[in-house]
Amino acid sequence: MRTKSKKYHLTNKEYEIMKILWKSGKPMLISDILLETDNVAENSLHPMIKNLINNGFIKVVGSMKVSKTTSRLYAPAITVDEYAAMQLEGIMKTSNSKLDFKNVLAFFTSRNKKNNKDVIEGIKKFIEEYKEDEDL
Repeated sequence: MRTKSKKYHLTNKEYEIMKILWKSGKPMLISDILLETDNVAENSLHPMIKNLINNGFIKVVGSMKVSKTTSRLYAPAITVDEYAAMQLEGIMKTSNSKLDFKNVLAFFTSRNKKNNKDVIEGIKKFIEEYKEDEDL
């Protein structure tokens, strides 16, 4: 995992910004992000973007000429999968009890019965790849 974030948890509004960037699949201007959200005011978006950059969640990937000014393009620095793993890691670090992954997997498979076969195949593939890496 290539995460470098200093914190584990996003606020609701930060998470909304991240969902917009993850869904987009391409770098976005602040003006583009504003068009996609109803819950974040323009004057609070700039500090939020700065905070997300400082915490390693997003990055500046370029710039674009907009009218007479140059605006930055932003993209996620982590994937949604990495963020989910960070959440679990944070829970593991702060919990007084040991996290039972069998129960975690059971929770996800019981809630998503349509994709159980895919989940199980993904787990098997991960275990096989992990075993191969360990043999090196």
